[in-house]
Amino acid sequence: MESAYPLAAFSLLLALLSSLWPMAARAEGDPAPTYQRERQMQKYKGCHWTDEMGQYIYACIKKNDGFGTHWCYDETLEVFCPPQLEAAKKTADPATPDKPAN
Repeated sequence: MESAYPLAAFSLLLALLSSLWPMAARAEGDPAPTYQRERQMQKYKGCHWTDEMGQYIYACIKKNDGFGTHWCYDETLEVFCPPQLEAAKKTADPATPDKPAN
């Protein structure tokens, strides 16, 4: 009489692999993994949310029937934050004096 151990081990391994497979498969266009999202948030950490940004993201989400909210959020940051951060950087830079101080 054969032992049922090899069959049970194989069944357990098959069940484990089949449960892990959906986590490994990603559809094209999935939202960025967490570390990329955190990097983007650090890139735009000085950007302040405005009403125009809210209207832009609302229109994007409405256009996509509620899908792709991550894409709409990322696009909103990419459109509105660089000009806002550049303007803040220009106002933060002190005017250079004509003559250097001794």
